Amino acid sequence: MNIFRRGSITRRLITIALLPAILLGVTLLGYFTHVRLEALDREMQTTGQLIADQLAPATEYGVITGNLDLLRNLIKGSLRMPNVHKIEVLDQDGNLLAMEQKTSVAQGPLRLFSAQIERQGIPLHYDLFLLNTDVVEDHQPQQLGQVRISLSYQSFVERQRSILFRSLLLGAVVLLAALLLSTRLARAFARPLVEMRKAVQALQDGRLDTRLEIRERNQMGELMANINRLATTLQQAEMQQHNAMTELINAREQAEQASRAKSDFLAMMSHELRTPMNGVMGMLQLLETTELTNEQVEYCRIASESTEHLLKVINDILDFSRVEREAFELEHIPFDLSALLDRTAIAFEYATRKKGLSLSVERNGQPPTPVVLGDPTRLRQILVNLLGNALKFTEQGLIQLSAHWQVDANGTLQLTCRVMDSGIGIAPERLERMFDAFQQGDSSTSRRFGGTGLGLSIARNFARKMGGELKATSQPGQGSCFILNLPFELTGQAQAAMDIPPIEAARVGTLPVLLVEDNPVNQMVMEGMLRSLALPVVLAEDAQQAMQLLKDPTQAFSIIFMDILLPDMNGFDTYRWYLQHCADVHIQPRPCIALTASASDEDRRRSEEAGMQGFLSKPVTRKALRQVLEHWL
Repeated sequence: MNIFRRGSITRRLITIALLPAILLGVTLLGYFTHVRLEALDREMQTTGQLIADQLAPATEYGVITGNLDLLRNLIKGSLRMPNVHKIEVLDQDGNLLAMEQKTSVAQGPLRLFSAQIERQGIPLHYDLFLLNTDVVEDHQPQQLGQVRISLSYQSFVERQRSILFRSLLLGAVVLLAALLLSTRLARAFARPLVEMRKAVQALQDGRLDTRLEIRERNQMGELMANINRLATTLQQAEMQQHNAMTELINAREQAEQASRAKSDFLAMMSHELRTPMNGVMGMLQLLETTELTNEQVEYCRIASESTEHLLKVINDILDFSRVEREAFELEHIPFDLSALLDRTAIAFEYATRKKGLSLSVERNGQPPTPVVLGDPTRLRQILVNLLGNALKFTEQGLIQLSAHWQVDANGTLQLTCRVMDSGIGIAPERLERMFDAFQQGDSSTSRRFGGTGLGLSIARNFARKMGGELKATSQPGQGSCFILNLPFELTGQAQAAMDIPPIEAARVGTLPVLLVEDNPVNQMVMEGMLRSLALPVVLAEDAQQAMQLLKDPTQAFSIIFMDILLPDMNGFDTYRWYLQHCADVHIQPRPCIALTASASDEDRRRSEEAGMQGFLSKPVTRKALRQVLEHWL
């Protein structure tokens, strides 16, 4: 019942204890009150009928003789009896012979009792006077009349009320006693329950030092002891958890510190490795521009390929480090998707022809030349990794880049790229593991083809970061197919103009190029590359020298190449100063290309924030340098 499920424990215990007592008391009280009232009613009926039965024989003589005075005297004598209010004597025809009643008005209802007046035969046995009479056997006595007595019911009603009042009073006393007893018992039972509830609530709130005082040696006491043992166990568990959390926090801090140290080490090693590699690759490229014998050309080619392979390994390790700690951010800029696919494939045409392979590009979709918002650098890097792997592991046959796109109902362009080759293939049971870091087909593959095994892991992480997926199918000896799915936000053709930097360079090829570089080897490499492209060069070894040259009104430059790590001021602040100077003197600023050995996304972002128009990572190739110069000069 709901009554036992609501309210406090004390109220429920009082209800449980009091309800049976109430039911039993009401039942007994009702029964005995009913019995007493019935007995009172029977007493009244017996009294009234007894008075009528006694008065009827006494009025026989008066009725027979017609002595009305005698009847009145008898009636008056009977009226003195309590509760008798009115007496009537009737003859056998129902005529009133005599009637007397009390002068006071009757209070309450009257109860009428009647008795028949019968003629009684009186046998006489008196021999002296010969009065003996025979007994007449007559079973039907002669009816002479009737006596009616009206009895007042008020006294009986008052007695009934008195009985009811005493019964109710007794019931109330019993009920009050039961209530007091049940309240005392309920409090005695509820007190430990309330204490246990408060203790459990305190444990739930985290106050694990809460303990109960055990005052009973029964089941309640055992339950309280169990709660104390539970609190002790929880307190010990909390201490253990706190110790474990402290150890985990320390371990996490150590891991983060180790990760930061690794990142700092990789950034430092990137700079320290790229700086000498810039000198090696630059000198090799400059050497290729001189007159060389066939043997020397072959030596230069092998050295260049070795340095390029080393550079790719360094780039893979740095990319994997950034992916591992999620330290890179995606760009969200407009670019021509179709043109990016063409440029990426063109970069592999020479290598595929040299290896005797055929490279085909298929692209279709609507719109034919979409301009989308996204990160073109990461998309190009994924495709370069996939095409590079296809080129590396294919000895003969073909490599195919197939791209298809369509716009879905939400206005999102869904791109699907497939890179297929006829190379060595991958066993199905090892296919998914190829996307794990440092994984290759087997040990012989690593020895034969080289590589770090990071390319596919980096490509899949980039794809998932961009909201897509990279999957693969393959059969050993038949080739592989890598499927790239990426969503892009479709934008208008007019926004393609955003790819062009806001600063227009003077299309004057005769103006010198300002090179701001502090490293002597890098100075020699960049100056040699620029002079090999028939461009005059003005060299500044630090930021102060560069600022002196830039604010000289007699000196003009076509473009600025600036190292971001200078001994006196970083390249970002130097170029900001230059832009402010141009605004102050109302002259058109020259475009600036940042030079860095770190090749990090952070440096790229900071160069864009500083207003620079390009970004070249060391070692700088003549091809990349030529593309920048062709765009601005």
